[in-house]
Amino acid sequence: MWVFGYGSLIWKVDFPYEEKMVGRILGYSRRFWQGSTDHRGVPGKPGRVVTLVEDPEGCVGGVAYRLPAGQEGEVKAYLDFREKGGYRTTTVIFYPKDPAVKPFDVLLYIGTCDNPNYLGPAPLEEIAEQIFNAVGPSGRNTEYLFELANSVRNLVPEDVDEHLFSLEKLVKELLEKHQNLNCL
Repeated sequence: MWVFGYGSLIWKVDFPYEEKMVGRILGYSRRFWQGSTDHRGVPGKPGRVVTLVEDPEGCVGGVAYRLPAGQEGEVKAYLDFREKGGYRTTTVIFYPKDPAVKPFDVLLYIGTCDNPNYLGPAPLEEIAEQIFNAVGPSGRNTEYLFELANSVRNLVPEDVDEHLFSLEKLVKELLEKHQNLNCL
């Protein structure tokens, strides 16, 4: 069984796997439209984490992990718990970066618009402000954004994720503005 990571599963790999492979899935775009009250925010002041939205022209870079033989059920149960905040699973085709490897099915965790933590679209400035201010049991929401942006940039440099990189720029500007205010 293979699982596709497009958010924190790219950079926070706290589960066993036998093999990992960089690649992409088609038909989706990555968006900071999922609320997080269990990791990067708290009830009443949710953080924002990524989910995928259907997009016929979309393409999302990430990492596929092959779960250890004989441990698939155990690891999937752990991932189900980790991704409990409104995510469901579906199967999609993964296209490895290495053209010598044929595409194959992967399990995908996706926060759909009908889950209670779904926040949906908002102006990028509002999303950036929410990410800038949110903190939860797993840390600051800014850490999640910056780790994801750096990981995507390093693993899939050809991935031009405008939503992700625009938010990164806006949040860095907010941090700079905030630091300058603290210096006055």
